[in-house]
Amino acid sequence: MKKLYTSIILAMMFASAVLAKVREPYLEVPTSSSVWINWKSDVETGFTIEYGLYSDSLKLSKSVTTLTWTDNGYSNNYLYSSVQLTGLKANTKYFYRIKNASYTGAIYSFKTAPAKGKSANNGITRFLIMGDNQLKDEPRYDTLCVRAKRYIEKKYNAPIQDVVSSILMVGDQVDVGTLDHYEYVHFDKVKYISPYVGSSTIIGNHETYGTLKLDAYKNHFHYDGLSYKVASGSEEYYAYQTGTTLFINLTTEGSSTLNATQLTWLQKVCDSAKVDNTVKHIVSLGHRPYQAEQYIGDISTWVRNTAYPVLLSSGKHFLHVGAHHHLYARGQDKNNPSYNIISGGTAWDQYWGMSKEADYDDCQKTLTRWNYQLLEIDSAANMAKVKTFSIGYTTKINDWGNLNKFVWENSIIIDSFYVKPSIAKPATPTISNTITDSIALPYTFNSSAYSTTSGEKYNSTQFQISQNSNFSTLVIDKIRDFENWFGKGTNAWDTKDLNTSIDIFKLTLTTGTLSNGTYYIRVRHRDRGMNWSNWSPTVTYKVKAAGVAKPTVSIDKQEYTTNETIVATYSNGPGNAKDWIGIYKLGDVPGGGPTATKWSYVNAGSLVAGTLNFTLPTSGQYFIGYFSNDGYTEIAKRDTFYVGAIPVIMSLKSEYKLTDSVSISYTNAPAGTKDWMGIYKIGNIPGVQSYSAYKYANAASGTLKFTGLPKGYYKASYFLNDKYLSIGNSIFFSVGDTIAKITTNKSTYNLGDLISVTFQDGPGVAKDWLGIYNANDNPNVNPLVNYTYVAGKTSGTQAFQSDNVPQKTGDYFVVFFTNDSYNEISNRAYFKIKSILTDVTDEAYENKVNVYPNPSAPSKETAISYKYPIDLIEIFDVSGQLIYSKSNLEDKNSIVLNHNLPQGTYFVSVHSNKLYRVKLVVTEE
Repeated sequence: MKKLYTSIILAMMFASAVLAKVREPYLEVPTSSSVWINWKSDVETGFTIEYGLYSDSLKLSKSVTTLTWTDNGYSNNYLYSSVQLTGLKANTKYFYRIKNASYTGAIYSFKTAPAKGKSANNGITRFLIMGDNQLKDEPRYDTLCVRAKRYIEKKYNAPIQDVVSSILMVGDQVDVGTLDHYEYVHFDKVKYISPYVGSSTIIGNHETYGTLKLDAYKNHFHYDGLSYKVASGSEEYYAYQTGTTLFINLTTEGSSTLNATQLTWLQKVCDSAKVDNTVKHIVSLGHRPYQAEQYIGDISTWVRNTAYPVLLSSGKHFLHVGAHHHLYARGQDKNNPSYNIISGGTAWDQYWGMSKEADYDDCQKTLTRWNYQLLEIDSAANMAKVKTFSIGYTTKINDWGNLNKFVWENSIIIDSFYVKPSIAKPATPTISNTITDSIALPYTFNSSAYSTTSGEKYNSTQFQISQNSNFSTLVIDKIRDFENWFGKGTNAWDTKDLNTSIDIFKLTLTTGTLSNGTYYIRVRHRDRGMNWSNWSPTVTYKVKAAGVAKPTVSIDKQEYTTNETIVATYSNGPGNAKDWIGIYKLGDVPGGGPTATKWSYVNAGSLVAGTLNFTLPTSGQYFIGYFSNDGYTEIAKRDTFYVGAIPVIMSLKSEYKLTDSVSISYTNAPAGTKDWMGIYKIGNIPGVQSYSAYKYANAASGTLKFTGLPKGYYKASYFLNDKYLSIGNSIFFSVGDTIAKITTNKSTYNLGDLISVTFQDGPGVAKDWLGIYNANDNPNVNPLVNYTYVAGKTSGTQAFQSDNVPQKTGDYFVVFFTNDSYNEISNRAYFKIKSILTDVTDEAYENKVNVYPNPSAPSKETAISYKYPIDLIEIFDVSGQLIYSKSNLEDKNSIVLNHNLPQGTYFVSVHSNKLYRVKLVVTEE
């Protein structure tokens, strides 16, 4: 995410870089018979690796390949050495050191992976999971590595390499793909464990930024040598087996073409694992997560909708690990014993209130902590479990450069979960209400108590209500867990449990929840080993005096290939045996012309609600209608859809210059004479706002060129028959540089003022952001001062609040960036921040902000009071430097300061119903 620097850390890292000629080794994930060992040096070459089974007898040796790379800051002096040791014994400790004519390194040890189907330590194999790194100049990720190593070695009374078989990293291990970030952000941070335990990592969005982009990633690692059954042929996604666990590393940053290839490979891998008795559990990893409750929508829909069902089809998938969001989150699949987590590492703080947020029932907890996980596979018990540890958090949001904002924790357990598929499932529950005939809303249904013979505690309940007895259509589907950690607690870095006072064994239907009619209800229980009970016996009841809901009909998708199953769902029907569902070509009139293309009476056992399946062999646009009692009167709103060839759209580039011709290609199109390709500005809605350009696309495939497009972010879509029905994928691209436009609400601010930025023509990405820099800085080189996200909006106004603005006087600019990158997409808006010396006492006096005593003395307390509750007090020296702040968490109208300030003049910002400033003088006692 964002780059913030401290001069002390920079000086320390500069000194380290000058002194270090040979960096600590970095091991890549070991197999049962091999391992890659890599290291960076400044001038040293001609290395040999010496290794063996004993530290005092390194009898084996191997020569080393050293490559020379150049990048910003490196002129043929980034020397990267790699060697693969092969022919090793499984689950065996080896000692090694690096050596050349002038250098002899320390002796390290590592342990090879257990053989396939075996375990590392008496039936147990463990793995360390670590998420985003990213920060170059804050001691977060290196602290995580140190504390994880310390905890593991103390807990198991053994060196980490004897406990952990490998480390799983989830991308964004660098901030940009430059050599200095691989050296100082990635390798330098993990040096405390990298010589002892091999790591694997995957591509995050930040690996794609910078001068070298993915070339740096591919040059440093050797993942094309890892495979399970079928090689991926790519370093961007790969799989390997360690013991009884299969790890599948996916890329979430690929194009639609790459994803199609990745999906084919993934299906082959999962099919092989399904019948492989040596594989007991599958763990998948992808940088963008399966689910996220902050920055909603900023997930991998490809993983969630496409890859995840394939993973589940193996019957062995246990865990999907994501990152990208800098926190910890955990949820579980609604039907399968499969978890998904966010292992957000230690990157930029992501707190409640910073983004769009939503509480999802497949996410049990979201916690804003720096975290890592220890994954343990117990092969003998066929059990997999994960513990998540916190190593700290930040308490002062946006108080940049003030290191006391960190609160460190010594590997505190904040979550633990597992699967136990072989134990007895919970007892079948019942709906305990006694219903003679009908109910009136509001009404509460009660489940029987949770019961099991396994000893497992309960985790979840699921209530379902349907209008038919087979529950093919659901009116209510409510899953709740015993805990639901979501939303801001006492502080922005805390999360509250929304289910603390909720009885999840009760379901209350409020007035208006259901209409009149007959309903069916059932419930089931889930234990913490992810085992569901059987569904309870169904209870039938009627609702009266609640009103009548309108009938509905819908289909499961909007586009189908020919002969693909079309699932039609109907509900709230009149309940006649000859109510029917019909499919017509778009433009046909039921009862007034051609007969229905396909039709069926509603299901005999589901007259009011249910599903029907259809297939259509002929391409075209259709609608589905709901009709009553053999008549042609439609009783529900139509749902339209398309059947036929579904086009695949591609763009020659994702970024075009203003002078370029935009090239959009398509294949597998239906080739209608009036089909067309439309180009729309991001945020514009086809049929509501006008297109920016269009051309007819009346062939099965082709390439269309568009010229003269003004600066902007665009979407290209394929439309049918001169209408606005879009089919197939859409392609996003930009034309020109510095497309967005921004302005500040003022050109000059007082210290502590709210800074408001109006922006337009943004790309609309969830993590687009505004950054403030010193006036002469380069965002790709110099430190960031402050930042704020814009909630994925293409236009609007975003404020930097008073606690998130520069704390020194001077000249600054704010600029717009896209997708968490440092790519400037707007003009720079310059502004000045001046001192707060002018008339501050008069302003406060007129509004009755009282400061007493004033003047004060270094050892005395100072009371500040106001007629409204005070939110925050900040004290600045005469240069404008923030030297003290205190929040008023109890909403009081006064704050007492025991500041021990030296003699001098200070200025106090009082944040209440508005911002006031008061001069405070400290004199001798």
